[in-house]
Amino acid sequence: MSSADKRYYLTTPIYYVNFKPHVGTSYTTILADVATRHQRFLGMDAMFVTGSDEHSQNIADLAAAAGKTPLAYCDEVIPKFRECWQACRIDDYRFERTSDERHHALVRTFWQRIYDKGDVYKGQYSGWYHTSDNRFLDEDEVPENPESHPRLKFITEEAYYFKLSEYQDWLLKFHEACPEFIVPDFRRNEMLNRIEGGLKDICISRSGTDWGIRLPWDEGHVFYVWIEALLTYMTGSGFDINAFEKTFVDGKSSEVREPLWETTRADLATQPDTNYWPCDLHLMAKDIPWFHVVIWPAMLASYGAPLPKQALVHGYWNFDGEKMSKSLGNVVDPYDAIALVGVDGLRYFLMREVPLGLDGNFNYEALISRFNYDLANDLGNLVHRTVSMVHQNFEGRVPDVLAVTDLDEQIERQRRDTIESVLEKYQGLRYSEMLQELWALIGEANRYIDEKKPWELKKNPERRDEIATVFNRLVNLIRSVLLLAAPVIPEGASKFWQILNFVGDPATMSVGSLQQSVPAGHQLNPSEPVYRRLDLNKMKEESQAQAAAAEAAKPAEKPAAPAADADNESGANVITIDDFVKVQLRVAQVLKAEKVEKADKLLCLQLDDGMGGRQILAGIAEYYKPEDLVGRHVVIVANLAPRKLRGLMSEGMVLAASDSEGRLALISPAGEVSNGAEVR
Repeated sequence: MSSADKRYYLTTPIYYVNFKPHVGTSYTTILADVATRHQRFLGMDAMFVTGSDEHSQNIADLAAAAGKTPLAYCDEVIPKFRECWQACRIDDYRFERTSDERHHALVRTFWQRIYDKGDVYKGQYSGWYHTSDNRFLDEDEVPENPESHPRLKFITEEAYYFKLSEYQDWLLKFHEACPEFIVPDFRRNEMLNRIEGGLKDICISRSGTDWGIRLPWDEGHVFYVWIEALLTYMTGSGFDINAFEKTFVDGKSSEVREPLWETTRADLATQPDTNYWPCDLHLMAKDIPWFHVVIWPAMLASYGAPLPKQALVHGYWNFDGEKMSKSLGNVVDPYDAIALVGVDGLRYFLMREVPLGLDGNFNYEALISRFNYDLANDLGNLVHRTVSMVHQNFEGRVPDVLAVTDLDEQIERQRRDTIESVLEKYQGLRYSEMLQELWALIGEANRYIDEKKPWELKKNPERRDEIATVFNRLVNLIRSVLLLAAPVIPEGASKFWQILNFVGDPATMSVGSLQQSVPAGHQLNPSEPVYRRLDLNKMKEESQAQAAAAEAAKPAEKPAAPAADADNESGANVITIDDFVKVQLRVAQVLKAEKVEKADKLLCLQLDDGMGGRQILAGIAEYYKPEDLVGRHVVIVANLAPRKLRGLMSEGMVLAASDSEGRLALISPAGEVSNGAEVR
């Protein structure tokens, strides 16, 4: 196998950096890490790229409100992503930024060739632009009353278009020839139906903003954020576009095959040894496959570059059956989960809980149950029982295989069969099924102990040889399990490996290690707990006790009093602490403020709430000029149900105090705090 054939390259989406990482982005990135670790286990030179998509209008607005340049703003936010990936044990990856000059140069070279080819033309665009998704909506995506949507803007501006419509037939042929390009299958069918329904040319530039990569043939335009962000996959791969440009003869590279999708990395003779393009696997959530499996291949075909090999589309994570939403306050912070069950607990839950491509349901009780039953009970108990009994019966040394019964042969067959099946499912990216099979083997091993009853066998001197075989089989089985589980639970696998006193780290071993056996006489270290079981009932009791304490702290109820006058403060409604803690108060910064038509008292505020932004209508126009509010920090009720006022959506409430004359004053933090900080 050539060095080019031994390379394996995969990517996550290039993430927006206007919101800190959450369990959804963590899921995709952990998926990439697991796949990369497995490929390295197979002996591949594997690399994965993630990064930051920085050229959005939202970023520019947030930066302006903070009095910073967009680049300086991104420089401050990006470390949060790196820190989160480190906390998730995602160690060896390449982080690419769309603001990097290397990326700018590649984008400009790439699109200049497409422009010169005639696949780009100038026109005018009018449509609804989503400031959070950073894209124009198709006609069938525009909601009713779009003018009331807090994150939609109607934009009319000069723009350049890519002739996507001319690649409809080519795309259908490509997907027919490469049926495994999109996984799972039902996602493929969705995309094919859309392609067959007809393609429209797509806008690739904006002229109403300065933040972005300028078009090489028209400096008055910048590339539309999605169009250039896709090319980060090529920038991060080490692809030398200048070397590739020199291979073009009569508009086509001499290094690509016909059809284009048959081109391999080995065909790119002029590329450096550090090149990993074409990509082996793009990972993404179900909201963005259209860009990756339709627009992206068409762009590459127009340019004449090799195509990626596969795109895996996964589902969303819900919380307790509801879609995660900032307004509901149920977006899961991966740090909270790690604090509860450790990084292995989170990684295992995310990989085990959801079949390929489907939506998952996250709740903390399920997270704890998975941790307790699968990691602490099944795996932890198997290692502890085995190691402890080897110390009790053989002074901690692994015995040799002596007398072999049918049950001993059966557990060995199950070990070998599971290895083969698990490796196959790893390659098919079927991680949930893979873990089910691996933990089924762990369950069989625990039953094997219960059926062999070594504590009784040792009472019979004539059957002592059977005990030796039992523990030889178990130690070898555990070794195989740790090697196969290490991509998912790297911390625990390493700690168990140390207890078994094996050389090295299972995370850095190769697949050939599965063929090796533990030699007789190998000394094990004493057992110690790696995953400590959490007492879910006790945690519930503590939670109930806290609630009861809060209830007991309430003031004693007063006897019923006559109805008070409306102006009498003693007649004000009283709420309990339970009522109060339901209210989510957060600090937000005003990005934009403008008067609401035909409403003298209302201002429409665009806010950075640290969670992607929101729109709130506030009745403060009599006391504040819109221009005086921009950049100011305010306190908002973040989990108030959205409602329409004057045809505009309001997603919360801005807090203000009023004096006896009814004058309003906004509530602001006395010191400097970050946007999104909770008010307690």
